[in-house]
Amino acid sequence: MKLVGVTLIVAIVMSVAATAQYKLQYKSTGSMPLHYKANTTVETDQTMMGQESKFNIVSNQFLTVSSIQSGSELVYSTMVDSGENMTILPSGDTKHIPSPSVGKVKETRIKPNGEELSTRWVDSTFANSQAGQMKDLGSFFVKLPSSEIKTGATWNQVKVDTVGTAGAQGKVVVNTNTDYKLLGSENLAGVSCAKIQFSGKVNMKGAASINGMDLAIDGSGTVSGVAYFDYAGGKIMKISGASNQDITMASAGDHPMTIPMTQKSNYELSLTK
Repeated sequence: MKLVGVTLIVAIVMSVAATAQYKLQYKSTGSMPLHYKANTTVETDQTMMGQESKFNIVSNQFLTVSSIQSGSELVYSTMVDSGENMTILPSGDTKHIPSPSVGKVKETRIKPNGEELSTRWVDSTFANSQAGQMKDLGSFFVKLPSSEIKTGATWNQVKVDTVGTAGAQGKVVVNTNTDYKLLGSENLAGVSCAKIQFSGKVNMKGAASINGMDLAIDGSGTVSGVAYFDYAGGKIMKISGASNQDITMASAGDHPMTIPMTQKSNYELSLTK
């Protein structure tokens, strides 16, 4: 009889856990700003005029994030406290470059479910520079469903971004179609979090100009990763993601050229305190 009773209790607990409902929403940080560390590694392999070149870029940044409630929206201010970029070449040379965004503030307005409404750099001079136009390699916000969900629930996000190009004057339109799935609840650093898996496809098309050469840009790839969301505190605890992209840059005119490029990136954002 005792064994039967224990079995029934376990079955009831498992049943309740399987049907638990989660309401996932971002919440204002109020007077308590959050501190994050972001690490990004990008591996690039490109071929130009028959010559193959490989290089890696490693970026480490420390961020302070605060937010306020503004009606039905949340307004986030993100400032890069410190950071550096390292370029690693096959020759073994490594260059330490201070992140151009150190000390700059980005303002992002979102809905409680993480849908981005607008984003801007507060410093207009920086915003108009190549550094200010560059797209973040990793996203700080994860799109959440608007209604209550249970483990196993899925949802989708289609997003279009227009971004600047690094090292060249130009713009690229990036289309991302991402599928999300709630894997369940998991404890992270003593905090109960919703564990969210995501994967998707990316397509990009645009143009750039470098050293007087006009280039058409066309590419596609995939993104994937896992996010941990503190559903009680209404904040991201950690995001780990990866992307793979095949990009072709081509020039026309008297001296046509095609530059194929492959990029692999890994990104991790984690709450430090």
